[in-house]
Amino acid sequence: MPSSSIFGNDSGEDENPDVLSSYFVELPQFARFNSAEHPLGIVRARKGMGKSALLSRLHHSIQKNPQDIVIKVTGNELLGMGDFAGKGSAYIENSWKKVICQRICIEIGSKIGFAASDLKMSLVESAEIEGFKDKNIVSALTDRVGSIIKLAIGKGGDAAMDLGGVTSKKTITNPQESLRRYQEQKQCGRVWFLVDDVDAKYKNNEHFQELVGSFFTAIRSLAFSVNGLCIRASVRTDVWYNLRTMEDQDKLRQYVIDISWNDTALKKILSRKILAFFMRTTNDPIIARYDEKKNYNDIMDLVFEKTFPWNGGRVEPFIPIKTLSGARPRWMGQLCKLACDHAGRLISIDNVKDAMDSFGTEKVADLEKEHAHQFSDVKKLINAFRGGEREYNLYSLIKRIEDYYVGRVGDVPDIDGYPFKDTQRLGELLFKIEFISGRRRDERNGFKLYQDEPDLFELKENSDNLILWAINPSYRKYLQIR
Repeated sequence: MPSSSIFGNDSGEDENPDVLSSYFVELPQFARFNSAEHPLGIVRARKGMGKSALLSRLHHSIQKNPQDIVIKVTGNELLGMGDFAGKGSAYIENSWKKVICQRICIEIGSKIGFAASDLKMSLVESAEIEGFKDKNIVSALTDRVGSIIKLAIGKGGDAAMDLGGVTSKKTITNPQESLRRYQEQKQCGRVWFLVDDVDAKYKNNEHFQELVGSFFTAIRSLAFSVNGLCIRASVRTDVWYNLRTMEDQDKLRQYVIDISWNDTALKKILSRKILAFFMRTTNDPIIARYDEKKNYNDIMDLVFEKTFPWNGGRVEPFIPIKTLSGARPRWMGQLCKLACDHAGRLISIDNVKDAMDSFGTEKVADLEKEHAHQFSDVKKLINAFRGGEREYNLYSLIKRIEDYYVGRVGDVPDIDGYPFKDTQRLGELLFKIEFISGRRRDERNGFKLYQDEPDLFELKENSDNLILWAINPSYRKYLQIR
């Protein structure tokens, strides 16, 4: 019976770095994101597409350079270090800059053995940040740490010291000398500052618009005002496009990369996970000689039946798994894990189908959490399709929404921050969140996701009922769709 461990950790940030490296697939656009020549990089993608895995992979690789300072944090960690409540965008932008510099100071303190608690005095003021312009960030902030150390020694010597209400102790024999040596060692080094999930708790209101929008303005300003600083951050695609008040969005666009996986890359991820698992857990000399490209079918045969019945024929297992999981790497792994619970010696199409009920339940919950900021009634809107058809034209789609949702709830919440006016906007929302995909009537297998053709719903072809809208297969069994 296959083990669910074959398919790795669902969260890239929690995966063992060496295991992640064994199956990680490099896309061409990752090269710019990973390069130290670029001070700023932002990765944009939907949940489950690999944003956190990309940051974790980068974190693991750059740690190998002892001259660099490497810091990986979450947005929530940074928020806990500053005061962001009830302030305007200019104040919030400065607060982001200050907590980023403070976090770098804390890291410098830990490198020289100066307790992090002593660096509660290290909050850098806005005027000081302005003075950092064109300076090396390591030199500027080690100078700041040095002034704190001098203050600590001057106040307390070897005894306990009171630093503005913060009680501390001298923790190293000669902190000034340690700092001097550290500065000399780091003259050619840089700071890598990696921020994951700054939008983790995003809601579509004025506070979060300013909070998240000001973060990206702040990192752009910091990255290009000092030397030796590389900032990398992740953001969900839907949140990025929802930041209507972010003035710098057009200027930031050149630093953004999108994650989009084609079939070749998704096959590599799935087969590499399988091969890496068996290489770690067995001493089979045949498997040890497997080549990812030449032995793709042999690798898949270790876990899956050779072919699955699909659409009246037989296909390789990858096709149903990709289709039913919405082509998201994390979802593919989750579906395969659930199928393992029903499998015998190998995973069959029946095992995958048996997993779809619980998988669909999980995915609807994920969809609700991911897009609640766009529309607070996501789950009720989705449930309007329970027991319905697989495909609709525009007319029948709108009628379904009106009969089973709008006519039943009364007051429809705002959609993407705007008051509800007509049902067609709800259909477009379902396309945006990938609950439905569209295809032209003359295209047999040409289903398009929103990321493939964002304007598809607004085309005259759609108004003329020439485009068919299909419910994403991930949700069909949960919704009891035939």
